[in-house]
Amino acid sequence: MQLQLKTFSFVFFSIFSFCSVSLTNADTSIEEVIVSSDFREAQLKNIPTSISVINSDVIDQRNSRHLEDLLALTPNVNFASGASRGRYFQIRGIGERSQFVAPLNPSVGTYVDGIDFTGFGGAATLLDIDQVEVLRGSQGTRFGANALAGVINLKSIDPTAESKGYAKTSLSSYGGRNLETAFGGAVNDQWLYRVATGKTLSDGFIENTTLNTKDTNNIDESTSRLKLRYVAADNLTVDFTALHLDIDNGYDAFSLDENRTTMSDEPGHDRQKTTALAVNSYWEKSNRVSINTIVTSNRTDAEYGYDEDWTGPDLQPGYQAFDNYLRDIARDSAEIRWVSGAEGQIFGSDWLAGIYHQSSTIDLTRDYTYDDLFTSQYDTKSSSLFAQLSSPLRDNLALTSGLRVEKWQSDYSDSMQINGENSETLVGGKLALELSTAADNLVYLSLTRGYKAGGFNSSAELPNEADRHFDTEFQWNYELGGKFYSPDGNMSNRITAFYTDRQDLQLKSSTAVTNETGGASFIDFTTNAGKGYSYGVEWEMTWQMQNNLSLSSSLGMLKTKITEHNNSDPTAFSLKDRSAAHAPEYNFATSVQYAISDNLTATIELEGKDKFYYSDSHNYQSQAYKLVNARLAYQANGYQITAFINNAANKDYGVRGFAGWDADPRSGEGYDETQFEQLGAPKVIGLSVRADF
Repeated sequence: MQLQLKTFSFVFFSIFSFCSVSLTNADTSIEEVIVSSDFREAQLKNIPTSISVINSDVIDQRNSRHLEDLLALTPNVNFASGASRGRYFQIRGIGERSQFVAPLNPSVGTYVDGIDFTGFGGAATLLDIDQVEVLRGSQGTRFGANALAGVINLKSIDPTAESKGYAKTSLSSYGGRNLETAFGGAVNDQWLYRVATGKTLSDGFIENTTLNTKDTNNIDESTSRLKLRYVAADNLTVDFTALHLDIDNGYDAFSLDENRTTMSDEPGHDRQKTTALAVNSYWEKSNRVSINTIVTSNRTDAEYGYDEDWTGPDLQPGYQAFDNYLRDIARDSAEIRWVSGAEGQIFGSDWLAGIYHQSSTIDLTRDYTYDDLFTSQYDTKSSSLFAQLSSPLRDNLALTSGLRVEKWQSDYSDSMQINGENSETLVGGKLALELSTAADNLVYLSLTRGYKAGGFNSSAELPNEADRHFDTEFQWNYELGGKFYSPDGNMSNRITAFYTDRQDLQLKSSTAVTNETGGASFIDFTTNAGKGYSYGVEWEMTWQMQNNLSLSSSLGMLKTKITEHNNSDPTAFSLKDRSAAHAPEYNFATSVQYAISDNLTATIELEGKDKFYYSDSHNYQSQAYKLVNARLAYQANGYQITAFINNAANKDYGVRGFAGWDADPRSGEGYDETQFEQLGAPKVIGLSVRADF
């Protein structure tokens, strides 16, 4: 790893030094970035926390269709696949990697236009998205439970009075094709609108030799969105959002040979249908106070199934199993915030206060070959009071303090007559000291407390009945950071050093048991494993070196350790003194864009990450990797044609891994523990055409 880091550092800083010596006199400043995911909209440079923002230009240039296509650009962020898309996210080494029978309280919140999709990352398609905001570190004051590690917020493009839109189509390797359009404008002086619709298709890059086909891991995703803005008065605006998703993807990704050739005779699927609504109002009641309300409703049917044996009956005639999970989700929320205005300060301090309520019901039906039909219901209710105060201490020094008190309730029941309930009061908070310099830079020191509610293990075959319930996990997060900008506005640097103290870790374990055919089934359960910590650095830089040349880079450095692992089963796998799963010790991304002429632009990107453990139940690791992407774009008269190549060197890299059982019938009799890995996309070549109108 040290050699890899030295190599990367040498290459990167050589490029950096060359550019800094050879290129001067840039006169194009970096665009100001507004972040919407905090309590108040604010400039990125003024927010005292570690945030990455990826705008619509980057999304369009990379031809990205799903959130997983962008996360390589963000320091210390990872995802786990085990499905058609990366559905589970990790920030600073904290986050879930899968879900089967057990109910789940996630560590990373996921929101689309204020609608809570936490735990269902397949919904994070990128049609007409204005920007993606990644908040690292506990967000206990702003988002409460399910934001222990951070939050990923997707915001779509708002309606405007100006009539404008675009249409885009693309073709790529493995039968990839996409068609999307968005347009909007003013109906009259009071009503604005924007409509967006798109469809993404692909055969996928898997070859199934049992069925002699190449489309068992296909992509079929449709997204539609309608946004309306009602300008009721000069001081009152109401936004309406309606979102519909129809996802019907295949899932056939694991190979006995750890490549992209599978043998399953019953390929799986990864489906989701969602209809969601949000109403957001902004009322400037007076110069003293404004009132912001947001009400959301999300109805989702999700179905996830896979060929458990990964083979056909010719290879394993006595073990042929399919596992299928259907979840119906009903999730509603309401929030109201009172926000101080210019004349509403208290002792010179800006303030806000609010209340929040969410109710969620998840009904599960599991249909597994060797078990009776299983059903469960998981209900949660959350009610919160929160407040935040921004107090100037001196002309250039301010203190932000926040507190959230949340009443969390959950009830679980299933067809195995297992029941449980949980009721607890959770507390999160934030203190941030902000120093603004004469050059309009920001240095900050912050302390946050985050939490994740306790829950239940639903399996009837737990190693110990004492593992039925697990308690709340919480953490203290310390950050020292700065946001620095060159006097001419052409360069920005954002850097954060952090330390996280984790208490009562909720760690997922998996125990293999032999089913009636001699095959392996698994019991997944979560326990409070003990204690741990993480620390590291996050750095992002954007530099407009000349009118025709720009450079952007990011680097995440991360060290994690589980210092205490308590387990009721003394023979169980121990994580003591090991790193957390899905926590690479570094990840980086660098992009250089050069305008060859007024119409022609070339971009080359280098991204990569260190090896990481795939699971908390074994020591199987991925391999470190680096990927090269390139694009050539021609733009004129409102049209843009882009040729692109991703993973140009056709590198193999893992996105999910399993180990600990004998899944390969070709290994002969006897137990032979093996490892299996799901690979990411190989080299993909494509062409896109976009027209703006």
